[in-house]
Amino acid sequence: MTGFTAFPLRRALACTVILAGLGLAAASGATTTAPLACDITVDQTGRMVHFQGRVQATTPLSGTYSLTLSGGGTNLRQGGAFTAAAGEIVTLGQANLSGTPERYDVDMTLNVGGTIYNCAPNL
Repeated sequence: MTGFTAFPLRRALACTVILAGLGLAAASGATTTAPLACDITVDQTGRMVHFQGRVQATTPLSGTYSLTLSGGGTNLRQGGAFTAAAGEIVTLGQANLSGTPERYDVDMTLNVGGTIYNCAPNL
C-alpha cells in the first residue's frame, strides 16, 4: 500500500535516534520491520472533503486509535480499539465535512503495545 506512513511527527530528535539505531541494526545484519503503516486519506469531491484513517499491519496486531478533526467550527473526536491481521487494511475512522482540506486540522495516533504512532495526512 503506497503512501502510508507511521512517523512520530512531533518527535524529530527521537526519530533521528531511531533512524541511527536502524542503521546500526542494518550494519550488523539484523532486520527491523515496522509492525504497521498508517495514514489519513483526504479526498475532495465537489464541496465535500472525506477524511479516512487507515492502518495496514505487517504482522497481526491490536491497539487503540484516536482521530481528531478540527477547524471551520468543527471539533470531532473518534477513537477506540482495533485489530488487524497481517496485510489487512483497516479503516479506523472517517468523516465527511464541507469545505476544503486546508480548512481542517487532522491528527491520528495509534497505541500498539505501548508504542505511539502518529499517522500523517496523505494529501
